[in-house]
Amino acid sequence: MKPVIVIVVGNFAGPKSKWALYHFKAIERAGGIPVMHPGIGNPKDVAEIADGILLTEGPDVHPYFYGEDPSPYIRNVDYERDKFEIELFKQARKMEIPVLGVCRGMHIMNVAANGTLYQDLEKEIPKSIKHDWDPSVTSPEQRLHSIRLKASSKLYDILKDKLNVASTNEVFIHVNSFHHQGIKRVGEGFRAVAFSIDGVIEAIESNDGLYIGVQWNPQFLPEMLSLYEGLVKAAKESQKRRIERENIEMEAEDQGTK
Repeated sequence: MKPVIVIVVGNFAGPKSKWALYHFKAIERAGGIPVMHPGIGNPKDVAEIADGILLTEGPDVHPYFYGEDPSPYIRNVDYERDKFEIELFKQARKMEIPVLGVCRGMHIMNVAANGTLYQDLEKEIPKSIKHDWDPSVTSPEQRLHSIRLKASSKLYDILKDKLNVASTNEVFIHVNSFHHQGIKRVGEGFRAVAFSIDGVIEAIESNDGLYIGVQWNPQFLPEMLSLYEGLVKAAKESQKRRIERENIEMEAEDQGTK
């Protein structure tokens, strides 16, 4: 049985509003069953049916969740979606359900692990390069800047065959870029594994399990299908563990009725 990948999309407008459909297609190509979810309701119920989770693009994460007040440069927020996704990620970690976070999704993972964010890169990092390209005029397939990826990372292991590069230390690749926020302090149990030339963190991963966040938008880059395949592969293992738990529970119930 193919693993179920829950894609949390929220409800936001603008040029990025249909980008989740590309995630949907990528999960299908990778061999999973994609299920869209609006990011409302009980996160525990979602975790119970998910073999893997994909947290997607969307509005800024409310700074309340990392102990700050809003700066003048923060943009739209969705407090209820933030609350839902943060709790969903925490549930996923408890249940060993793999999670891939994209752009805002990476920020949610980091904040859920007690990390913090830059509310606006341009204002807080004066020498930062341009990260905030306008998706209404700039194609998301365009590669807009380079990143430095650690070869010692799980992320590199997932991508290396499609990247067709070899290294014992670091590799450089080009990615798209449509964000104005970024990770400031890395969350507990995570490490930064990719960086842009100005030092902005472009990817994080957990020390255990498959919990990876990327700052770019992989659904538009052909070689990044490996990232979705990695999520689906980990979700198959998660599905196996869930079925085993359910079988044990059923056996215990049967023993109790005898």
